[in-house]
Amino acid sequence: MAGNTDYRKTVERLGVEGHRDYIRAQMARARETADAARRSQCLANAIAANGMLLRAMDVGFVTGELNYQAIAEISQGIQSTPAFRSLMEDSGERLAQSGSVDALVRDLKERDRALSEGGLSDYKAAEVIRGVQAKVRAHTAQPRDYAILVAAHRLSSRKGKTVAPDGRTVEVVRRDLNRRLDGGLLSEETYRVLTDPDFRYVMENEKPEGLYFNALRVDGAALEQYPRRAAQLRAREAERARPAPEQSAEEPAAARTAEGDLTM
Repeated sequence: MAGNTDYRKTVERLGVEGHRDYIRAQMARARETADAARRSQCLANAIAANGMLLRAMDVGFVTGELNYQAIAEISQGIQSTPAFRSLMEDSGERLAQSGSVDALVRDLKERDRALSEGGLSDYKAAEVIRGVQAKVRAHTAQPRDYAILVAAHRLSSRKGKTVAPDGRTVEVVRRDLNRRLDGGLLSEETYRVLTDPDFRYVMENEKPEGLYFNALRVDGAALEQYPRRAAQLRAREAERARPAPEQSAEEPAAARTAEGDLTM
């Protein structure tokens, strides 16, 4: 057992070091190149690897080998976001010279927040969803991003009724991810989601891996069920806060020993 634990710690240590070495190398290449496109790609690679490392830490284990294909895919998604492109235009060289991926991620989040608060542009629902998912995979997503994802699904969905094979009439949700969303309406719906107490509760109490999983599967549609998830989380919190039942005085001593007293 001790050998397995030591091996796991060694693999995890090498994994963390490998990710950090890769991030440092990408930041150095970004600093050394004079080509703006190459600089942006290196910085996006660093953000992608940093996001993968942070997510692995959330899960509880960092693998020893870097997944370069996943890094490339996440990096491509990051480079497609308006916030990253905007940041690179006026601050890419400065951020590359700083050599700090933490500063890079912090500035990217601030730029993304500023652009979102200034109003959302018109995009197809699928484009909005993919943009949010890129941030989720890069570990830069904020509560507003998850709210945008929910809002995009609400505005691109229509509820209706249909007849099931057994003859029953059931409610269905039809999604049109090619629907072009009005930026103003998307901003308003995003605000409604952000101010919903159930949504805030989920953002504060859901595990990061749960948010990650639900934002990426089935186009993130599962996040629309956040009121139900909030009820589940509140029920669990109430259960944990409930005092344990007191031991009955008439309970046999043997039963008490078997359950809680291991010293006899």
